[in-house]
Amino acid sequence: MKTFIETIKKKLQAWHENRAARLEEARRSRLDAEARKVVQVMEFNGELYVSVHGVPLFDEDAICGDFAVAVNGAREIYKKWKEEKLWESGTTHGSTRC
Repeated sequence: MKTFIETIKKKLQAWHENRAARLEEARRSRLDAEARKVVQVMEFNGELYVSVHGVPLFDEDAICGDFAVAVNGAREIYKKWKEEKLWESGTTHGSTRC
C-alpha cells in the first residue's frame, strides 16, 4: 500500500510540474506574440521607423548597427517592461492586456 501511495504522489508531483511548465510556456508565447504585434517597423514619410502601437519612435539613422537587431532589442525591452507591469498588478497569468 505504501508503494502505491508513493507512486501516486510522484505522478501528481510530475503532473503539477508539467502543468506549471506548460502554463509558463503559454504565458511567454503570449507575451512574445504581443511584443511582435506592438513593436514594429513602419514606413512614415518615406522612411522606416521603429514604432510602438503604430507610433513611430526612431528612424534607421538613430540606430548604430543592424536595424533588425535593434527592433528585436526593443521587443525584449517591451517584454521586460510588460512583465514588470504584470507583476505590479498581480496578473502574472491569463491575458497580457493592461
